[in-house]
Amino acid sequence: MSNLYVASKYKSDIINLLYKSDNFIKLIAPTPSECPNLDIIDVLNGGKWIIDGKEWKEQGYVFDYDFVNDTITETKTFVFVETDIDTIRDNIFTDFNLYVFIFTSKDLVRLNETTSPTAKEVKDMGFFASTTHGNRIDALCDCVDRILNGSSRIKGIGDIKPAPRNHMTIYIPNNNYYGKCLKYSITNYNPGGDVCGD
Repeated sequence: MSNLYVASKYKSDIINLLYKSDNFIKLIAPTPSECPNLDIIDVLNGGKWIIDGKEWKEQGYVFDYDFVNDTITETKTFVFVETDIDTIRDNIFTDFNLYVFIFTSKDLVRLNETTSPTAKEVKDMGFFASTTHGNRIDALCDCVDRILNGSSRIKGIGDIKPAPRNHMTIYIPNNNYYGKCLKYSITNYNPGGDVCGD
């Protein structure tokens, strides 16, 4: 299996791991679809469906590519996951970088008693917040880091470790959005065989 195949599969595996966290989904705060046949994962992924002859569209919240452009006008929270390959050593070890970009409309950064989730709910989840205010991006970064940091829960992925440099950086895709990028390092053993067990 090629390293490029593995890099693409990592993105899908990481996104699916994030979806297993109720806290991650609550912090994204997706608006449920008006279509009863679409679940919250469909809404997070986005796409187009034809159901009973009617077309349904969801923009999505979580992507495996940089979809951002200056025309984003929706007030919501987004995440995209990307990988690159830093080094291949002796054709055996591949060093991947994993990036998780987390950003939201500036109107949604501050959490309080009336937001979804509320600041108290975020505090009760175990993330930093008072009972009256919090920061959605900081809480989401903490949530993602707790899920990924040191994780070996995904078959075929080596330990995920914080990058030694620039583990967390500011990410501002345009003037209306604010966020951060988390960077992780993954070393994968690839003897030229099936590294993912597929």
